[in-house]
Amino acid sequence: MTIRGLGSEPGNPSFDSSVSLFIDGVFTPRGREFQDALFDVSNIEIIRGTNSALLGKNTSLGALDLVTNKPGHDFGINLRAQHEFEYDSSLVEGAVDLPVNDKLAFRVSGKYDKEGGFVHNIIDDTDGLEVESRAGRIVGVWNPISSVDVTGLFQAESRISANSNLVFSNVSGALPGTLAAMSGHPVAIQATPDNNQSADYSSTLGGAGRQKETSTRAAATVNWHLNGFTLTSQTGYDRSNVNANGNVSYLPTNYALQYMVDRYHQFSEELRLASPTGGRLEYIVGAFYLDGRYVNSTTQNLSYPFGPAPGLPDVAGDEDTLFDQQDKAYSAFGQANLELYGPFKMVAGLRYTNETKSVGLARIDEQPGLYSLFIEPPHAPFGQAETENDVDGSVGFNYQVSPDSLLYTSWGQGTKAAAFANSVTDLTKSYIAPEVARTTEIGSKNQFLNRTLTVNGALFYTRVDDYQLNEFNGVSFTVSNTDLQSFGFESELDWAPVRNVRLFWNNTYADSSDLRVGGDIPFAPRFSGAGGFSLSHDVLNAKRVSLDATVTYRSSETSQQQETLTPRLADSTRLNLSAGFGDPAQGWELRAIANNLNNEHVIGFNFPGTLLPAGNVVGIPDPPRMVYLQLTYRH
Repeated sequence: MTIRGLGSEPGNPSFDSSVSLFIDGVFTPRGREFQDALFDVSNIEIIRGTNSALLGKNTSLGALDLVTNKPGHDFGINLRAQHEFEYDSSLVEGAVDLPVNDKLAFRVSGKYDKEGGFVHNIIDDTDGLEVESRAGRIVGVWNPISSVDVTGLFQAESRISANSNLVFSNVSGALPGTLAAMSGHPVAIQATPDNNQSADYSSTLGGAGRQKETSTRAAATVNWHLNGFTLTSQTGYDRSNVNANGNVSYLPTNYALQYMVDRYHQFSEELRLASPTGGRLEYIVGAFYLDGRYVNSTTQNLSYPFGPAPGLPDVAGDEDTLFDQQDKAYSAFGQANLELYGPFKMVAGLRYTNETKSVGLARIDEQPGLYSLFIEPPHAPFGQAETENDVDGSVGFNYQVSPDSLLYTSWGQGTKAAAFANSVTDLTKSYIAPEVARTTEIGSKNQFLNRTLTVNGALFYTRVDDYQLNEFNGVSFTVSNTDLQSFGFESELDWAPVRNVRLFWNNTYADSSDLRVGGDIPFAPRFSGAGGFSLSHDVLNAKRVSLDATVTYRSSETSQQQETLTPRLADSTRLNLSAGFGDPAQGWELRAIANNLNNEHVIGFNFPGTLLPAGNVVGIPDPPRMVYLQLTYRH
C-alpha cells in the first residue's frame, strides 16, 4: 500500500510496512496482514503522511485503520450473498447481534469467499489465482459499571490459494520457448494482449503452486472514565502460519521450485491517559510495548539446463535458507492540543522508541551445484542484532476561520526501524538501516452551502532518508537504502446538492523521485484518484432504486526501482457501476455490480524473469471485467 506515491515495496515479509495497518487501533506492522479478510467493517480511516506520535511504535508514511462493527443493543441480523458469473466466484458473509443484558452484548460475524481465477493456464487447463477463504470473528462489549467499558475481539481465518496468475508480460528471444520445449511442453511462450494466459506449471508440484495461510487475532480494549480523564489499555495478539510451494521459473518446467514455511506472532500492549476535553489544553500521554517473532524457512531447488555463459556448468543446486528474527520495542509518547488564543491552536507530539531486532541466519547446501554454491552460497549459522533509540515528533497549527472552515499546517518526523531481509542472496548483507520520513503539509478543510458541499485541499512534501529498498534483478535479491521525495497536491470534493444525490471527486498529484539515482520510484503514479456519483429514488410503495458509478484512474508507473529492468506499467482508467432495488423498511436489497465495466487489461506488477535474458518480464495482471449479483438483508 502506498500513500502519496510512497510505501514499502513487496517481497520482504520480515520488514515492517511504512504504511501500517491498524485493526480497531491495534498495530499490525507487517505487509502480509493486508491479505487478511475484510468483512463486517464499520469504517476505514486513512491517515496520510508521517504520523509518529500516536500511532504504534512508528508510522513513517501513513496508516490504514479498519474499525470493526460493534454489537448493538438489540438482536439483529446482517446477511450478504453474491455471485460473480464470468469466473464463478461466490461470497457469503453475515453477522448477528446477541445482547445478553443491558451491560453485555456480542456480535458474531463470518465470511466465506471463493474466488475463481481469471488467468487461464494452457498447460493443465486450470484458472488462477483461485482463492478460498473462511473467517470468523466474535466481538463482545461489556459495561460492568458506568465508568468502565471493555471490548474484546477474537478472529480466526484460513486462506488457500492455488494455481497461478503470473503471466509473461514481455518476451524477448527464443530461450523461454526453448526451455518449455526441453521440459516436454513445446508451447508458445508469449505475451498475450489481454494478459490472461499462463504456462506456469510443474509436474513435481502437480500444478503452478499452492499456499495455505492460517491466522488468529485477539484484542482487548478497556476504557476507565474518571473525573473527565480516560485511561485506556489496549492489548493485541496476532499469529500467522503460511505453507507454500511454487514454480518460480514461471515456465512449464521443474527448473526452479520453491518451498516456504513462514511463521509470525506478535504481542502488543498500549496504555494511554487522555485529559478532559473542552479546555484550553488537551493531551494524551502513554506507553507502548511490542514483542514479535518472525521465522522463515525457504528451500530453493534449481536445475536449469544451461549455464550463465557458454562453457559454464548448468545452474543447479538445492539450498535451504533459515531466518529467525525477534523484535522488542518500548515507546513513550505524548501529544497536546493547546489553544493559543481563540480559534488559533497548536498541536505537538513526541515519541521515544527503544527497539532491538536480533536475527539468526543460516543457509544449508542440500544438493551442491552452481546455484547453491555460488549464486546462493551456503553459510554457517550466525547472528546479528541492532538496537536503536529514536526520537520522533510532530508540530502543527490550526486556525478555525469559521465553524465550517479550517486552515492548518503541520510537520512530522517518523522512523521505521532497521531490519534484516529474509530473501537477500548474500546473507552477510541482510541488514538494512532505518528509514526516516519527514512530512510538511499545509491545507484547508471547508464546508459550504449549508454543509452540503465539502472542499478539502492540501499541499504536501515528504522526504525519506535511507528508504528501505528491496530489489530482484532476475538472478539475485539485494537490499539497500536510498533517499526519496514526494511533493504535490491532493483535493477532495463531495457535494450532495439535493436529497438522494451525491457527487464526489478525489485526486492526488504526486511528483515522486529517487534523490540518489534519479528517476521515478515504484508504485508512484503522477496522477491518481476517483470520481463518481450516487443516486437513489423511492418508487412503488417505498421501494428504492439506486445507481452508483465510480471512475478510478492512475497515470503510468513503474514497479521496480531499476526502471531499465522492466517496462513501465500502463496508465489505468476503470469504470465501476452498481444498480440496486430494495425495500429499506423490510431490510432487503438486490444489487447488480460491474467492476471494470470497460474491461481494461493492464499489468499491475512486474519483475524480471528468473535467470532469463533482459527483456523477459513476468507480471501480475489486474482483474478484468467482473459482474456480480448481490443480495443483502438487514433486520
